[in-house]
Amino acid sequence: MPGEALLIGIATVAVVVAGFAAIAPATAGDGSSRTPGQRYRLKGIVSTSFNVTFESLLPAVLFPALGDGRPALVVSSALVFAYVLFVITVRARQLVQTGALRRRWSQVTLVAGLTATTLFGLNALVFASLTAYALALCIQLSVAAVSFYSLLAGAD
Repeated sequence: MPGEALLIGIATVAVVVAGFAAIAPATAGDGSSRTPGQRYRLKGIVSTSFNVTFESLLPAVLFPALGDGRPALVVSSALVFAYVLFVITVRARQLVQTGALRRRWSQVTLVAGLTATTLFGLNALVFASLTAYALALCIQLSVAAVSFYSLLAGAD
């Protein structure tokens, strides 16, 4: 599939980001003192990273079945759009329940998640572009990066 190396590269970076989540608890002291927001961010780092990993591989998996890169990107974008929309709905509810939505880090991650979701949707309907798909994946991965940084910085 054209662009397969780019997508596999993004998947690789996402796995590395998930691995970095293992360092975060060591910097935050003992686990019993973590706030609900900190626990949410740690889970968000891992789940977002793994989502991006599998979403990056999806077009390459669909390519043999569809025989063309463009339809593989369109179907992948549509599937990821629907899935990520569901995930954002669940996570937004969790942010509200924990009171974390008032924090800057959660607002940034919510906007990034919504931006990536919109781009996946537009890619399915309008662009059908590897560039748009990869950009949406990178924006989505920024959610994990912001969560990681805010956890290490001690932002609550």
